[in-house]
Amino acid sequence: MLIVVVLGLLTALPLSGLIGSTTYRGQLAVSVEQQATRHLATATLVENAPSPVPATDGAYLGANGGTTGVQARWTLPGGAEQVGMVNADPGATAGTRVPVWLSDTGNVVPAPMTASDAVTTSILAAMFSWIVAALGLAALYWVVRLILDRRRAVHWDREWLHAGDRWARS
Repeated sequence: MLIVVVLGLLTALPLSGLIGSTTYRGQLAVSVEQQATRHLATATLVENAPSPVPATDGAYLGANGGTTGVQARWTLPGGAEQVGMVNADPGATAGTRVPVWLSDTGNVVPAPMTASDAVTTSILAAMFSWIVAALGLAALYWVVRLILDRRRAVHWDREWLHAGDRWARS
């Protein structure tokens, strides 16, 4: 039975590789599309960012993992100006210039996915799929083993009962 689990794990390796390569192709396509439709611009803060809140041990608490939303102004490729919320470091003052990623329509968007992000995502997808297969096979192994052990125990009990009766008669 253990050999079936080992063979299953070996079979899961190429399947996980297939999942990883499929994920890579999909993520790379998303990356190429995002690189084509997003561009880096510089925004100027029109208000001060909230000051950081001191926490324990010299650390500072900030919203959004160390950044905070602040009103800013940036120029679109056509020359028009737009105002909106951007992320800035806590304590940044009005007039500070911050980099922002813009969509083709001029809206602030997250930075585009890079090729290395696609590689990382595909490796994690492959690893996760193999781990899920391994856990599933391990669970199946232990369930089957439990069922077989119980069946063997019942048979042993019957045999001992039979043997006990025969020994008592002799």
